[in-house]
Parts: sequence; C-alpha cells; structure tokens
Amino acid sequence: MIRLYTTTILTLGFVFTGVSQDAEGLLLKLSEKAKTYKTIDATYSSKMVDLKNDFEEEMKGHILIEDSKFKLDLGDFLIISNGLTVWTYEKETNDCYLDDAEVLVEEGMDPSKIFTIWEDDFKSEWMGKESVSGKDCVHINLYPNESDDKPYHTMQLFIDEQGLEVVKIVVKGREGMDTEYLIERFNVGVEIPASNFSFETNKYPGASIIDNRL
Repeated sequence: MIRLYTTTILTLGFVFTGVSQDAEGLLLKLSEKAKTYKTIDATYSSKMVDLKNDFEEEMKGHILIEDSKFKLDLGDFLIISNGLTVWTYEKETNDCYLDDAEVLVEEGMDPSKIFTIWEDDFKSEWMGKESVSGKDCVHINLYPNESDDKPYHTMQLFIDEQGLEVVKIVVKGREGMDTEYLIERFNVGVEIPASNFSFETNKYPGASIIDNRL
C-alpha cells in the first residue's frame, strides 16, 4: 500500500508565471501561483519502470483537490481523503482501507500538498534545457533534505518555457524504480461536489472496511 501512495504522490501538472535561471526563484513563483488555486481537476498518464526487476507498468489517473481534501482514481484503486481520514479502495478485492490522513502527511504521501512539497523538504538545482515531446523545456532537479527517509533520491521537473507549465515529472527511486508522469489535462477553479471527498459505502455494495487507524 505504501508503494501505491509513493508512486502516485506526483500526479499533477503545474501552471505558473515567470521563468529564470534561478531554480529557487522559479519554484517560489510556482508555489505562489499554486496557492491561488481553489480547486484542481487533472488527468495524467504515468509509466513506472522497475529497473531492478525488469518490470514496466503504465497507468492513468484522475485527481480532484480542494484544500487538504482529494480524490484520486487510478482505475484499480480509488484513494479519497476528507483531510482527516484516507480511504483506499481496491476494486478487485472490494476492500477499503482506512488510515489517518496525518500519518500519510508525515510520510510525505499527501497528494493535496503537491504544489508546495518542495518548500521545506527539498534542495533545487537548475539543470539546463532539454527537449521533451518537441518542446524546449527547463529541467530542474529536486533533492529531498531527509534523503534517507524517502524512497526516492531525485525528482525531475521539465518545464515548458513557452507554455509555462510542467510537461513531465520523473521520480527517481532508490531501489531502481523510476516513475514518469505526463500531464494530459489540468483545470483549476472548477466546482467539485463535497460528496467526492468521502467514501460512500452505498456505492460499493459488500465492501469490506479495514480500519488501520489507531
């Protein structure tokens, strides 16, 4: 379950203003812009490559965010949080796991905080420019300060200077597992019904509820 959260923690695209060769300055502008978003509705595709075990997996996701609440649909899994509780529903087994949102936040696995994740926990480095999908992009590396506590050692952002948005994100895992994310659709300020941020058992007949909270 931890691996699931880890590989989905960066599921969003970013849109912001201003580009310079100062990595910290660029990320600050990104954070300032992100804080103006009242809600987020985004879809993405991802590719996980496990170099150690010679394994690849492709996945599509859809995420809704409002404040500390989120709903992440990964197809086989549905992860919902109201800011206090996290429900992780596995469609194949019809099992739903309950966890405290605070525990996941402490472990750095909170999708609702993705737009400010680097503010206290990362060092940044401007890596230059690189072409991604035919676009001239700025490449910035993020390195976690508490590196020994993270399952990854580097986070790569590829930013389209013309469109002022992140085209690709790559998470470099410590155990030879890399995950690449491509943003397909990104909308902000959309109205999201409150029902999206709670697990309604009547919609999942016979689901087993497994409470992991202390």
